[in-house]
Amino acid sequence: MSLKFANKKKLALYALLACISACGNVVIAYVTKIMLNSAQYHRGSLKQLVLIALLGAIVLILIMFLNFGYRYLRFDITRDINLKLKDKTISYLVSQQADSQKEGLNLMTNDLKQIESLKIANELMIISEAAAFNISITVGLLNSWLLTVIFVVATIIPGFVQKPFVKDIQNKAKVWEEKNAEYTQAVSDAINGSKTAMLYDVQLPIVSYVVKQAKQMENSLRTLNYTQGAISTLFMTIADIFSFTIPFLVGAILMFNGQIGAGTLVMIVQLSNDFINPITMIFDQLNQIRSTQPIWNKIEKALHFEHSTLSSSDLAFKQLTVNDLSYAINGKNILSNVNFTVKAGEKVLLMAPSGFGKTTLLRLLVGQLTPTSGSIMIDHQNLAGNWRKAHDYFGYINQKPFMFNRSLIFNLTFGKKYSESELTGAIKLAGLTQLVEEKGLDYQIGQNGSNLSGGQIQRIEIARAILAKRPILLADEATSALDNTLSLQIHQTLLTNPNFAVIEVAHKISNREKEMFDKIIDLSK
Repeated sequence: MSLKFANKKKLALYALLACISACGNVVIAYVTKIMLNSAQYHRGSLKQLVLIALLGAIVLILIMFLNFGYRYLRFDITRDINLKLKDKTISYLVSQQADSQKEGLNLMTNDLKQIESLKIANELMIISEAAAFNISITVGLLNSWLLTVIFVVATIIPGFVQKPFVKDIQNKAKVWEEKNAEYTQAVSDAINGSKTAMLYDVQLPIVSYVVKQAKQMENSLRTLNYTQGAISTLFMTIADIFSFTIPFLVGAILMFNGQIGAGTLVMIVQLSNDFINPITMIFDQLNQIRSTQPIWNKIEKALHFEHSTLSSSDLAFKQLTVNDLSYAINGKNILSNVNFTVKAGEKVLLMAPSGFGKTTLLRLLVGQLTPTSGSIMIDHQNLAGNWRKAHDYFGYINQKPFMFNRSLIFNLTFGKKYSESELTGAIKLAGLTQLVEEKGLDYQIGQNGSNLSGGQIQRIEIARAILAKRPILLADEATSALDNTLSLQIHQTLLTNPNFAVIEVAHKISNREKEMFDKIIDLSK
């Protein structure tokens, strides 16, 4: 249940206001009973009838003002739960380091929106409907228990009609969720790949694919909505037969025999809206909540995820030793019996042809992957496959570093606090002084660093590693996309810094750059 993430005091106040809101129909029914019975049996005076009507109107106005708070609180609770779910979900997704954006993007947008509209809203409305039902049935029993019981029994019977259809609704909801995820990914690919599509004049097939996915998604949504609507129509028809025709017949017989007055009959009929409608709505709301179960199952993984951050500042090591490291996927060897050592401050180049598995090796070092066999020892501690401990020793320079579409200072620090001397030192060591002087730290670097050169992006990645104070810096084909001059400048920055060891993997590098390394290991041999 999503409401367990709501503020308990707000939820309690919401339930109280829901009960007060439900009293509006009771006031109308009770005033109607008094006036009709008074008119039927000639009790009281016309002045008393007017006063009763006026008093009822005043009470209804007071309930109206409280309803403003009731409705505001409903939206406020919905907002609180949404923020909680988004917080937990994005924390989970970021920590999972998923290579595909498909599931995460869909979860954070479409799926959470479905949870809001079909789960959170309906769970809150069930509280309101239950309040209306309980208050109305209590008043009804006090005034005519027989007629009230008949109305209630006749209302419950149609509910059993829906049970055989629940599984069908859940299956159709799952299909729609899958198609929606595929459509979201198609849109993302089309937008991100628009320049490539224009370059090769393939806009039409790209757009056609998105439209195809949209059609499949809309078709599955239409099927889901139609199924829910058809079941609701069937339920309402049976409810009309059992909940109105039969009770009215009994009420007419009781009135004919003089056991109840016209006012009491009209009152029970008025209250019966809150016998029938809340139950009908609750069944419909439960169906909608059940339709979100496949989505909620995914979100629950995020809700149960415990995020922990370990401090990695000023970590040191004496020696990294890789012993007989092997890695295989589905029985296929990616790496076999890799051995090497790296000492503190040492600059090591690992060379191998393209496709050898160099990136896989780096992912094994930081603990993203678990080796099939072998060990990764840092000062006699085996950290193979242990992401939580292993990654704290490593900075990482990608061939294409990720840049956030935010300021230069954020891309350097990721929002963490550093002293002015730490920040200035990292900027200087990474060769970013000129950029900072010209543009300033608040400079917006654009999506994927579009306002920067390739060399500036690589230097930002270096500065990140320097600020993090990781004792080992991994470089994954870090300069292969740069020209020779820029590549040399980046290596001069990396390989002359005594504060960290460097392990670089590359398959193509100039002789002048090779000379800067303390050790070169040919992995292919």
